[in-house]
Amino acid sequence: MDADPTDQHSGTEAGSAPERRLGRRSLLTGVGALAVAAVRPPRVTLPTTTTTTTAGPTTTTSAPASTTTSAPAPTTTTRPPAPTTTSTTPASTTTTSTLARGDAALALHVARRCSYGPTPDLLAEIRAVGPTAWIDGQLAWTAIDDSAADAIVTAWPRVGQTADQIAAGPQPGAVRSDLAAATAARAVFGRRQLHEVLVDFWWNHFNVDVTNNAAGPHCPAHDRDVVRPLATGRFADLLVAVAKSPAMLIYLDQALSRVDHGRLPIENYAREMLELHTVGVDGGYDETDVKEVAWLLSGWSLTNRTGTFLFRPEWHAIGPLGTGGDVLGWRPAGLDGVPAGESLLVHLAHHPRTAARLAHKLAVRFVGEHVRPTDAVVTDAARVYLANDTAIAPTVRSILTSTAFGESAGRRVRRPLEYYAATLRALRLQWDPARAGDFAAFTMSQLGQLDQIPHAWPTPDGYPDRDGAWTGAGSLVTRWNLATRAGNGFGLPAPTFDPARILGSPAPTTLGDALDRIAVSVLGEPLDRTARSAILTAIGLTATTRWNPAWSRSAIALVLQSPQHQVR
Repeated sequence: MDADPTDQHSGTEAGSAPERRLGRRSLLTGVGALAVAAVRPPRVTLPTTTTTTTAGPTTTTSAPASTTTSAPAPTTTTRPPAPTTTSTTPASTTTTSTLARGDAALALHVARRCSYGPTPDLLAEIRAVGPTAWIDGQLAWTAIDDSAADAIVTAWPRVGQTADQIAAGPQPGAVRSDLAAATAARAVFGRRQLHEVLVDFWWNHFNVDVTNNAAGPHCPAHDRDVVRPLATGRFADLLVAVAKSPAMLIYLDQALSRVDHGRLPIENYAREMLELHTVGVDGGYDETDVKEVAWLLSGWSLTNRTGTFLFRPEWHAIGPLGTGGDVLGWRPAGLDGVPAGESLLVHLAHHPRTAARLAHKLAVRFVGEHVRPTDAVVTDAARVYLANDTAIAPTVRSILTSTAFGESAGRRVRRPLEYYAATLRALRLQWDPARAGDFAAFTMSQLGQLDQIPHAWPTPDGYPDRDGAWTGAGSLVTRWNLATRAGNGFGLPAPTFDPARILGSPAPTTLGDALDRIAVSVLGEPLDRTARSAILTAIGLTATTRWNPAWSRSAIALVLQSPQHQVR
């Protein structure tokens, strides 16, 4: 990362002992060493800049300026207690009045939960049409022109290729970084924001690990032809499409399941489909059901290792279900082969246990972990799901227009991909086709450090949707470091990243004015009073200190490190 051209250096590489102590203290309290140092008090010797090379782009970190007082830790805000939700009040009773409010706080809440991060343009759009109309427009995502994002992802050609083309081409393993970069780019630059959030949800629900050497080349097609087009359609259609997806068939060994010549079927997919994809581990099935489903789906395979779905009748036998058995109330009724398997999947998609489980998972994603399976927001959504033939869009709408959603602002922590994308959106990063390689490199580097490279979770359950999985001390330090690098634009020059876009015109005259402008532009709301005070105390300046434009990038990093930027 290039150093700020306005920086001056003190002439010492590591800085004095007090400087080093303040740097460590600031980092661990959420005000990164660079960010504290770069908003510099006047007449203080400026710090030395040191360069650190990581797996991604080169980054620059400045040691803190010398000071005689140690900085207090910024006060982090705690989430409020869970609101009381009853299962007897339908979500529709106060939904309209809640989401009809056009206030800035509600628009910000909708933007944080239904997109990868608010921007001034997005907030203005939500306020202009109203939250409900904006949600409806986003759920009708095919009507949204996203050709700019579509053009961006062509920078990573494997995203548009077949598994056969990827395997036959150079560096087939690069599909991992190509797909991660394309996913991040759509989250940052795409206009179909709610659709993109739902694509991520369903990718994790139907998880396939892109680092699996055999399944990896099929993952772009899994994204392009299965998850992405069906993310708001009927869940029954999505479930059947996933069952035939070569990526899933390989990942869970279904492509090898055969019962000819005395073989027994492989149970991996049958078990995960029941436990993770549909009714859930407490959904009422038993080991006999798993075995029966495995027999029923035997022969669901591929034309070859890099090919497409193929049913192999010579590998198939209906098994115990052919002699009067049933799976959660479903019987073959004379069906066999692919029609029988599809019929079972459609039956499971319509099962009340599946409806309840999906409604709860979606409510956890959009409302919070405090939501119980018996809460009204869940039971209402499950009813909508079944009443609409497993359609996903009206189910999501039921949750997003519920009172529980409206009352849940600030109660979820951004997962790493969300934090990363929100940070780049906050910086108003401009796409530069010449830097596509850099974007892929720092996406892999930063999300690797944050432990959430897209589509790289190794087990079938997908990345955790629990705040506690992403809020350990190490995770927070990594986030603060990312904010520091982001404040420097990851080394990308203007116009890719230009602090003036955030600070506005005319330039601020005081430090307080600058922090306030940055907060509104980056966070979508004023900086919390306690956090603002802590920042000023940590850097030893006051709100009335004359603004120095050389402080711009580091001041932005300070705001990005605030607790408000960690939540959605």
